[in-house]
Amino acid sequence: MTKKALGGMMRPLIAVVGSVDPDRTYDPPLADAAPVLTACEEIGTALAETGCDLVVYSSEAQFVEDRVVTGYVAHGEVPPGSIQVRPPYGEAETDFPMLAERPEVFDVRYEAGENWETSFYRSLREVDGVVLLGGGRSTLITGMVCLAFGVPVATVPRFGGSGRTVWDTMNRTTHHATADEVSAMGAEWSAGSALRLVQLLLVQGERRDEQRREESRSQRRAAWRSGFGIAFGLLLLCVGLAMIPIAYALKASAFVNLTSLVVGALATGTSGAITRNAFDRGEHWARTAALGMSAGAVSFLLFVSAQLAASPEILTGEGARRLLFFVLTVGFVSGFTFDALYGRLKQADPQAQPAVPLSTSPPPGGANGG
Repeated sequence: MTKKALGGMMRPLIAVVGSVDPDRTYDPPLADAAPVLTACEEIGTALAETGCDLVVYSSEAQFVEDRVVTGYVAHGEVPPGSIQVRPPYGEAETDFPMLAERPEVFDVRYEAGENWETSFYRSLREVDGVVLLGGGRSTLITGMVCLAFGVPVATVPRFGGSGRTVWDTMNRTTHHATADEVSAMGAEWSAGSALRLVQLLLVQGERRDEQRREESRSQRRAAWRSGFGIAFGLLLLCVGLAMIPIAYALKASAFVNLTSLVVGALATGTSGAITRNAFDRGEHWARTAALGMSAGAVSFLLFVSAQLAASPEILTGEGARRLLFFVLTVGFVSGFTFDALYGRLKQADPQAQPAVPLSTSPPPGGANGG
C-alpha cells in the first residue's frame, strides 16, 4: 500500500491520466476541450477535498495534469509534499502551476531513464487509484493495465477518447467497481460530478483493501491450520513410537501385542500422510490424515496377515514385539505414499481369482472320464 500517513490518517495516492490535444485525432472523438479542462480542475479540487495525494508526470499543455494541479492547489491548504511530480531524469519542463510560489507542496522525484513511459508505468504499481480523462494510446494502455492488476479506475466516458474505451471495457470485465458504479461514471457531467467520481474511486480502493485484508486473514488461517496439522502429525508419530517401550514394559499377551501393533500402525500411517501433506501447501490436512490412517490400516492388515500365515502363534509370543518395528515403518511409509497405495488398489481386478480345483479326486470312470 502506498498511502501516506499524515496526522494518523492514510492519504491515498491518485494519478490522473489523459490528454486533450486539439491537434490530435482521438478514437472515440474527444469532446470540446473547454469542458474537459474545466472538469480537470474540478477533479483536482475534489481530490484535495477528499484528502488524496496527487501524482503527475508532465506539465505540457496537451496533458491534463497541468489543470488538475491548478484545481488541487486552488483548494487552499494542502499538506506539504502532497503532489508527487515523477518526470524522467533530465526532463526540463516541471513548471506546474504554483511550483515556484509553493514548492513545499510539490515532491519532485526524478526517475531513471530519459523515456517518460518508463517512470510512468513503473509508478502505476504504487498508486491507489487512477482517473482517466480523454487520452489516446497511453491512456488506453494505462486503463487496461490497471484493470488487469486490480488498481481502482474511474473514467469519464462523456469526454470521449480512450477514457470512453476503458469505460466500455469496465462494463464487460470483473474489477473493484460494481455495475451501478460503472453506470454512474457514464452520467452527464455537472456540478458535483467531480466529487462523485473521486468518491467512486475511493470506494473501490476501500473494497480492494478489504479484499487484501481478507486474503491476508485467509493466508494466516491456512498457515495456522498447516502448523497445527504438522504438530498433530508429530504427536501421532510420538504415539506410534511410544508403542515400542510400552510393549516391552508390559507382560507379553495377545491383547497387549495386538493393541500396540494396531495403535502404532494407525498413528504412524496418519503421521506419514500429514508429513506428506506438509510438502505441499499444507491444506486439507484432516482429509489427508483420514486417508493416511486408512492406508496404514490396510498395510498393517496385509503385513500382519502374511506373518500370521507363516507363524500363527506370533501375536502371543515375544516375536510380536520385534514385529512392531516393521509395522511402524510400514505404517508410516504407507501413509506417506497413500496416493500410490490407493492407485494400486484401484488397478486391482476383484473378479480376477486364481483357479482353485474344488476336488483332487479323479472323475468317475477313470482319468478319461469313461
